[in-house]
Amino acid sequence: MRWLPSVGVMKSDDFHPPCDTDSAPAEPRHGPASNPARGLIPVLPLLGLAATVSTAPVRTATPSAMRPDITASRGDPAGALARSAYTLGSIVPGGSAADLRAFDTMVRGAEVVGVGAATHGSSEFCTLKHRLFRHLVENQGFRSFVFAAGRGAGVRLDAWVLHGTGHLRTIMDEEFQAGSSHWNTTETRDLFRWMRTWNVRHPDSPVRVVGAGVDHADPAPFDTTDEAAAAKRHRDRVMADTTLWWQRHTGTKVFLSAHNSQVAGETPVQVSDHRPETPGQLLREHLGTRYVNAGFTFGQGSFNAIDANAPGTPWRRFDIGPAIAHGGEDVLEQVSRRDWYLDTRTVPPGTARDWLAAAHPTRGLGAHWPCNEYENTRLGPSYDILIHLHHISAAHRR
Repeated sequence: MRWLPSVGVMKSDDFHPPCDTDSAPAEPRHGPASNPARGLIPVLPLLGLAATVSTAPVRTATPSAMRPDITASRGDPAGALARSAYTLGSIVPGGSAADLRAFDTMVRGAEVVGVGAATHGSSEFCTLKHRLFRHLVENQGFRSFVFAAGRGAGVRLDAWVLHGTGHLRTIMDEEFQAGSSHWNTTETRDLFRWMRTWNVRHPDSPVRVVGAGVDHADPAPFDTTDEAAAAKRHRDRVMADTTLWWQRHTGTKVFLSAHNSQVAGETPVQVSDHRPETPGQLLREHLGTRYVNAGFTFGQGSFNAIDANAPGTPWRRFDIGPAIAHGGEDVLEQVSRRDWYLDTRTVPPGTARDWLAAAHPTRGLGAHWPCNEYENTRLGPSYDILIHLHHISAAHRR
């Protein structure tokens, strides 16, 4: 793969097939404590200027907070993004929610909040989703958790969190196998245990679980000219339709947990010509601003995936280093030494907004590794909320 240093994007004629970011392999389908953020010191893409990570934190979530002392030049996208970013104080659930006050404002009025992940198997993405869902249940009245597992898994888990029917360990072991075993983790278990605890304490206002994925027992309409595209189209339509139907049927606010590529508001630039609409795009068409999404990016760390060189083997840990120069994460790593988030919709005109509107090679890792990990992504149009974590670690498998 060759890169164009002046603009930091891939040449389309050099592009190799990307990671299958939003699906596991064609097998039967039926996420601890956060690490301290560690800033990197890469080279600023697009400008070719050397810079260091700002030592000042980005804004806290209090309206009266002072802006950071940004020392980078006005043309520096990292410095410009820092003016709109908020410090993420913690990844783990519980404790103070002061750092989520800005997040509350960002999602207020939404009926469906879709939260993605840049890998299928990293602890921090799972744990932070738990924290965000718990916060929205406790503070904004969310009562439904929809995720990409099969319908059967959703039914069994819903019965457990509502009534304690069955045994959680057995349900997870039986439902989260093969291609969906990335959910069979202590992080996922802790999330469902919290839901059960909530329902015991609030029987008149329970949280529900819905599987919006496609069970392989279901008939899938395959296009003989492109079966893979047809399968994805069917799967994405099922996820969007199930989420919409559940929200309208129950009238509850929905937290949709999926991959970045599924909650996104648009597809990456190089695949937009042949990739069907994402579930996020379909939800946006029906709900408008009542659908709000959040996408993750990260600096480096580890994740679980299936070894692409050994098909049929269990998911295992892989390590991944810092992102390439001239890539999206190269800039995002420099915004702050702390983990952070921002609302892409409210970034003022100028350097930061222009950077978010342009396509940058950005990581999106799926079920298999190794793969072509970068996709030309316009982060602004793709995500309403961008969350950046400096370090991720592989989820703890049960």
